[in-house]
Amino acid sequence: MISLIAQHDYKELKAIWIDAFYEAGVGKMDAEYYADTFLLHHGNYSGLVYRKNDRIVSMLFVVPCYWDGVAGYYVYACATLPQFRGNGYMKALLDTAFEKVQSEKGFGLVLVPGKPDLFGFYEKCGFQVFSHIAEDVFKEKKKSNEFISVKTYNVNIINNIRNRFYKQHFAIQFGYQHIHYIQNQMVNEHGATLFFEDDERKGYAFCIYDKFNKKVDVWEWALISNSLQKDISSFFAGICHCFNVLELSIRSRSGLGLGYERPFSMIRLCSAKQIPEYPYFNLGMD
Repeated sequence: MISLIAQHDYKELKAIWIDAFYEAGVGKMDAEYYADTFLLHHGNYSGLVYRKNDRIVSMLFVVPCYWDGVAGYYVYACATLPQFRGNGYMKALLDTAFEKVQSEKGFGLVLVPGKPDLFGFYEKCGFQVFSHIAEDVFKEKKKSNEFISVKTYNVNIINNIRNRFYKQHFAIQFGYQHIHYIQNQMVNEHGATLFFEDDERKGYAFCIYDKFNKKVDVWEWALISNSLQKDISSFFAGICHCFNVLELSIRSRSGLGLGYERPFSMIRLCSAKQIPEYPYFNLGMD
């Protein structure tokens, strides 16, 4: 039986979350932390569960996101207990979520498969590849101190830079509340939101710092510059300087010629909306 998630389900949902994502390669403590953080910041959003004999065996959450001002849902934390997989429970939940967004005249559902072999499963559930993401390692070659880390941040500034940088390529985004969620992640994981600005250039980067391995992951970045390709190196070097590291792991949208590109997000559309050439879906969720 499919039903909406209720607050008294959180303990059971957290157990499924830890079981499923620990199995997928996430450390048990990390899985527990992400479950707590998500439920704290997004637990008020809709979620669906499949119950069998009054036990939750499969779950998913739907978080509001927007495409050109039209609402839809990002499907997150899809998980089924191992002993109940292969029975169609997740497909039934995804179909119910799709019926929900259809009834609300939304653009559809978007999700990010947790593993490469899940793309085939979601294709069978009516999804198609939506965006690609480029992954690369930047190694510092010149020193730069042009970036500053700020303890207080301005959501409007981030949103303005982001929209200017992605322009028509920026297809799907979360609301302002999600930027607060990301910022909370930065603080809890020894990271920071970095701002860069001079007379001609302006940018930001969401960064997570692994203090044990002296590594920085750049979750999302945007740079406004008249000489983008020339200034990118200076931009990344500034991030290295801020954290006193020699290299970064970077995610970028496709089409910039940065790193290895791979399929990233998938979409199930409610209408014949056209997917742009280089769409970008800013995750910043996991």
